[in-house]
Amino acid sequence: MYKDYYVRRNGQWISLNTGKPFSGIVRSGNLYFNLTKDGRKILLSKPKPDPKRIVANLWLFENPKRRGFVNGLYYPFVTANGNTDIGAGIDMSKQTAAFRKEAQRGLTPQRMNQELYKRANEHLRKVDTALRRYTNYPDTVSPQIKEGLADLRYQVGSLGGYPKLLQSVAKGDLNGIQRESKVMFRNKNGQMQFDKRRYDARNSNYFYYRQGGMISSLMESIMPNTYKESRSGQMKREQTRRAAQKLQQKAKAIEPYTNVRNNISASLAKSNSLLR
Repeated sequence: MYKDYYVRRNGQWISLNTGKPFSGIVRSGNLYFNLTKDGRKILLSKPKPDPKRIVANLWLFENPKRRGFVNGLYYPFVTANGNTDIGAGIDMSKQTAAFRKEAQRGLTPQRMNQELYKRANEHLRKVDTALRRYTNYPDTVSPQIKEGLADLRYQVGSLGGYPKLLQSVAKGDLNGIQRESKVMFRNKNGQMQFDKRRYDARNSNYFYYRQGGMISSLMESIMPNTYKESRSGQMKREQTRRAAQKLQQKAKAIEPYTNVRNNISASLAKSNSLLR
């Protein structure tokens, strides 16, 4: 494997292997950084997803009333669609014979949570595997987005049918994520139906800027124009608000000139046109 080392000299990064200036994405240990032309070192890796939050939301999405919980144990129960589940949406028909036998005797809350955490962590690992087909830097994707992908995978079983969704994540395209994360299911009448309730819950809990910033910090550093085009309306409004605030502060500083209001209006119009 090719390795290089970099030092900061005269306000820029220098490759020790070539002796030439360097800028780009590098890995140090388990973290990714962007070394910029002006000598900055920007951490791109995001915090790891939290399986605890995934499990808590699984209960809210799959079984908020804790059906099947009798006398301190969880037992299989029949869902509204006629499936037999246990706990937070574990489909009994898809489990091993050993698990089905154990479930029939009842699972303690501790054993139930152990099973859910094991599955949440496995889905998170599979999310990283799926993302690697679309980006070399899955660690730069925000944790809440990965948690949302794990939740979707828990619901449908695989992300193989969602290539456009994974492409949107790799591009940092929030609108694309929301557009491509819709799930259809077969209801008790045998008809295909859009799962709007789970879709709305997923978008409220996962697919938005809970932690601020971008979905993937990598995208702004290597594809700034693409990222600007993909920003949500909310981010655009926030930019406009900040631009207006700066202009108002500037106007206050140069009072009492009579043309201040006209200058603000003209500047705001220019800012808005740049965001379209």
